Amino acid sequence: MSETVLVQVPDLGQGVSFYQALGLALEELIPEREALLSPREGPLLLLRPGPGGVERGPQRPRPEGRGFARVRLEEGRLVFLVESLEHERLRLAKYGLAFLEAGGHLLLFDPGENPVLVREGP
Repeated sequence: MSETVLVQVPDLGQGVSFYQALGLALEELIPEREALLSPREGPLLLLRPGPGGVERGPQRPRPEGRGFARVRLEEGRLVFLVESLEHERLRLAKYGLAFLEAGGHLLLFDPGENPVLVREGP
């Protein structure tokens, strides 16, 4: 069973758009509170901080995922593993997402200023 990764973003719409550009699909949206996005491997839950958001927390059991860990947490950072970093550079540029290149990975910041690493992986 995969664990749900919780990410706080100030604006759910912008957060959903950002993570959809990284290849996640919107599974469920509770306006002004939370959005559940899911890659093939396991869920990512976006929460809006404040009343009705993080304070209240999700009111459902944790979803289960399967497959390899394409999205995971490493040292407190969200990491997306991709097959081709070159392909991902082109895809991110197509969506207009700014990123920095360093040491064999790409570094992005989501709308909540959370760091997101993109690198090649199994």
